[in-house]
Amino acid sequence: MSHPFSRRNFLKTAGTAAAASFIAPNCFLLAEEAKGANEKIAVASIGCGGRGNDIFRGFMSCAEAQLVAVADCYKSRRTNLANACEGKAYLDFHEFLADPSIDAVIVATPDHWHVPAAIAAAKAKKSCYVEKPLGLTIAENLMCEKVFAENGVFFQYGTQQRSQHNCWLGCECVRQGNIGKVVAIEVDAPNGGSGGDATEAPIPDDLGEDGYRQWLGTAPVRPYSVDRCKVPGTYYIYDYSIGYLGGWGAHPLDIMVWGSEADLSGIVTVEGTGKIGPGLYDTVHNWEMKIMLGDVPLTFKTGGDRTRFIGETGEWIQVSRGGTSASKPELLTAPAPEDEILPRSGHHCQNLLQAMKTGKQPVSTLFDAVRSDNISQLCDIAVRTGSVVKWDAVKQELVDATDEQKKMLKREYHA
Repeated sequence: MSHPFSRRNFLKTAGTAAAASFIAPNCFLLAEEAKGANEKIAVASIGCGGRGNDIFRGFMSCAEAQLVAVADCYKSRRTNLANACEGKAYLDFHEFLADPSIDAVIVATPDHWHVPAAIAAAKAKKSCYVEKPLGLTIAENLMCEKVFAENGVFFQYGTQQRSQHNCWLGCECVRQGNIGKVVAIEVDAPNGGSGGDATEAPIPDDLGEDGYRQWLGTAPVRPYSVDRCKVPGTYYIYDYSIGYLGGWGAHPLDIMVWGSEADLSGIVTVEGTGKIGPGLYDTVHNWEMKIMLGDVPLTFKTGGDRTRFIGETGEWIQVSRGGTSASKPELLTAPAPEDEILPRSGHHCQNLLQAMKTGKQPVSTLFDAVRSDNISQLCDIAVRTGSVVKWDAVKQELVDATDEQKKMLKREYHA
């Protein structure tokens, strides 16, 4: 069944160079550049904290992978994981990017390093597994897409729900038209918060001055404080993140773009409310957004983790990592294998490795990562400016934008 807003139809109707560049052509990796069936893929990891450790272990479980190097600002973290894989430990990941034997890189840093690290890896011809959310700004997202396209390497987004069968099933059934045309979408994501202590404190020996400077990267230089470099500060401080609008919103919004391409059907209009601060934690929380994806209304608010697609007859399918449900059980009837629209994946890390061997796109593409993350970015702009924000996904630009909105498309970087 052909979807009215399929990627194929989008490319046919876009008709602009900007639209063409939006579809990152990293699937056009030359066949002779793909790894042989029995050849190990050398993987290095940037970021060895909680989530970085999990992804590292995920790749270690894949027979196709050989973990060879790790980088982290904390000495104990990088040493521990380097010992686990019998690889090399680095403070600065740029040092191992020059190694041509490394094929792929895990980016599991705090949010503000995601795109800079991924871009550096792509320029070094490394494919990447990049944790969510994507960028700090829309400008970062579009630059990331451009660089990956130019360098012909693969990108796997850390939206691992795409490798859960129940999430695939729910989105596949929506794509198959089981609820008819999608006329409304509801998205909930866990809330962020305020608080945090900005009191200056000594830099711990495990981090050190060099490690802290590396941790800050291009973000503004601030005195070290205990709450700054640990969870939830790494998620809730605006220097490094837009908060759970993107950090958790990435998951249900990614399901939204996987199950429906309503965001490509017309101008995206965003308005809503949220709270900011007080304290060190100054990202948006308690948000409630009203969004139009062309003529499809989307509500995005704090709550649990769910994406509900509502069809023209009132029937619905709801997807979350905890399970998939529907207004009628028969709506979750999967098609015959030959009629499936969405790709399947049973292991998110291995899926990237398989893409590198076969030349086929991973299940969580950069094209979709940009689509969902831009929604989060537009919400942040709308709340912070107190205005209605309009976005043209084909031309990749704001519509009727104020100077204040335009300013928020990018950030000034520390040298």
